[in-house]
Amino acid sequence: MLIQGGTVVTEKGAARLDVRIVGESVAAIGRLSPEQGETVLDATGLFVLPGMLDVHVHIDDRIGECDLADTFATASEVAVRTGITTLAGFVTQGSDETLSEAVARCVARGIGRSHCDFTFHLTPTAWPWDWGEVEALVARGLSTFKVYTTYREAGLFTDYGRMAEVMARLVGLGARLLVHCEDDEMLASAGASRIDPTDPRGHAVLRPERAEVVAVGRVLEIAQRTGCQLHVVHVSTVEGATAIGEARRHCLVSCETAPHYLLLDETALAGDDGHRFLCTPPLRPAVTRAELDATAATGAFDLYATDHCAFTRADKDRHRDDVRDVPKGLAGIGAFVPLMFELLVKRHGLPLAELSTRLAANPARLLGLYPRKGTIVVGSDADLVILDPAGPERPVVSSLSDCYESFPGRTTTLDVRHVVVHGRPVVRDNALIPGARPGGLCLAGA
Repeated sequence: MLIQGGTVVTEKGAARLDVRIVGESVAAIGRLSPEQGETVLDATGLFVLPGMLDVHVHIDDRIGECDLADTFATASEVAVRTGITTLAGFVTQGSDETLSEAVARCVARGIGRSHCDFTFHLTPTAWPWDWGEVEALVARGLSTFKVYTTYREAGLFTDYGRMAEVMARLVGLGARLLVHCEDDEMLASAGASRIDPTDPRGHAVLRPERAEVVAVGRVLEIAQRTGCQLHVVHVSTVEGATAIGEARRHCLVSCETAPHYLLLDETALAGDDGHRFLCTPPLRPAVTRAELDATAATGAFDLYATDHCAFTRADKDRHRDDVRDVPKGLAGIGAFVPLMFELLVKRHGLPLAELSTRLAANPARLLGLYPRKGTIVVGSDADLVILDPAGPERPVVSSLSDCYESFPGRTTTLDVRHVVVHGRPVVRDNALIPGARPGGLCLAGA
């Protein structure tokens, strides 16, 4: 296949180039002429970007008493329709299984059902970690692990002492640690007795900004001391982002934020349907959101990711009278690329190359997949998105499942004309090509 006439946009810039695909890989880039019998996809006037990666999604799993709204089938369909060709979810070890068994359980859910490639970050819950098993999983390509500085009752909490042990061991494996930063002691002292359980704004009282800032500081100190590669997920405070930026001089640290922290604020919690917008960390005050938005324009965040965690309307509504029991999470996969385009390119005037950097190249680097993924070079996977930034205005759709829209009223002019996964066209004009079968691969070495 020859993609001809478009402007190729990668993290290195934009240029008028053609892209030849042979099999599942990019075979040539330049000013190319069709070969005899070659299929030509006309991209004249359009932009050709590497497939995007959303490296923080919760799908096809169960959290607490609720099944997540999106399966691999629904999540991957809305992903490819909007230009995402790789998803990274999470494997959390159950109490009755090894970490390897947990990986196998999650991989099986995606095989034959996903329209895009997928992989996982791993959360061991048994202590001490089985380091022989961890080493074997890293050898399979699963080199990112996630821990939490909170969620003690759910069995996910890792104290700072244990975190230091983990980081010290991961250094020798060349692995990276992802951390959810909210200081557990600060959350415990936040004062649940002071909130009205029927008011969704109480969730922000229970999880104050300071808890994130304190945890970020502690985790950065450990990373500097051990030399471990650290990635801080869903940063929701300017102080946290600033501390991470300053720490880059001393340690190997990266960070992400999610679209809802840049576009929504705690006023969404004030209405009758405020429970729909409960997530963790919570939506912050309008002034914090504005500061985060300005920070994003400076390149403070290495990458963006959705923290997609969609629950059905029924599950969100069931406990609406007590914010402590409402499942926390927002849908975001389908809104991700369109809204980040609207924010970075249209609002802040950044080049499309910035979108390619923060949504493709840097996420691929986080997963250890660059330059196989996240860019367009000879030999890279032929995961490509052909889009028109000036298409007809249309509403964003965060999920195809029966969940509340996280960004009601938001629209985009980003028109995804074609999406190619492993050299195979799967999307035309924002919709799956009729008859397209799930062909996504598990990247976990299984």
